[in-house]
This record gives sequence, C-alpha cells and structure tokens, in this order.
Amino acid sequence: MDEKARKLVEKIERERGFAGPWRKILAEYDPEFLELFHKQMMHMNEDKQGLPRKMKEIIKMTLSSFTNYEPGFRVHLRNALKEGATPMEIIEALENGVHIGIHSLATMLPAMADELQKFQQSNNPAGKPRKEGAAPGQRKRKPVR
Repeated sequence: MDEKARKLVEKIERERGFAGPWRKILAEYDPEFLELFHKQMMHMNEDKQGLPRKMKEIIKMTLSSFTNYEPGFRVHLRNALKEGATPMEIIEALENGVHIGIHSLATMLPAMADELQKFQQSNNPAGKPRKEGAAPGQRKRKPVR
C-alpha cells in the first residue's frame, strides 16, 4: 500500500472508528473513489442534522440486515445502542421491514443478541442485574392481546 492509500485508511479509521478489508483494498486500487465515498458518508453522518444520529444508525443497521451484511449490521447496531437505542427499538425497526424478507430477521437476531450481551456487559462491569424493556424515561409498553 502506498503512502497516499495508507494515510486515507488511517483517516477513515480515525473518523469512523474502523476501515474494513474492502476499504483497504479500494484504497490501493482507487483511492479517489474511496475518498469521495468516505466524504459522502461523513457528510450524511455528521453534517446533515435532519435526523438524530440514533435514527440514522437504526436505519443503516436495518438496511444492513436486509442485505444480509452482518458486519455492517453489528457496527450500526453498536452505534445505535451507544446513541441510546433500546432493544425494543432495534426489534421494532427489524420487524417493520420484515416484508422485505423474513430471512433477514432470522439471520440478524443471533447477531443482535450477541451484540446486546456485549454492550450490556461493557456498560455494567459489576454484573448488576438490569431491568429489561424501556430505557430510562421511556414508558413500558403494554403487551398486545
């Protein structure tokens, strides 16, 4: 990898927190395209303010799910959780797109359970029991009958 490509990958890792293998390959073969793609992503993530960050991450997580792109699903799920998304919001987002393909839901639920467990463990190192359901300040829903 030449110096220009290496610096671009470092910039992406610094600004997005990761640069998967395909970005590293693209940096070698077409760094101009990768740079434009990265600028577009950063513009949508950081500059545009019409949607809250949590909602943007939930949308990207859901789209990753429906395209069966598990690495993207996990990244955007973690980001949504960090932005305050609740497990119920995640499930509802996935359920609302179920008509696109039930297999997406079935494929991503194990990944969701894994990431939720990791998130809860990292935010609760003492292992204290947590209440499931609504986030602080959010009402619990009544069960559908």
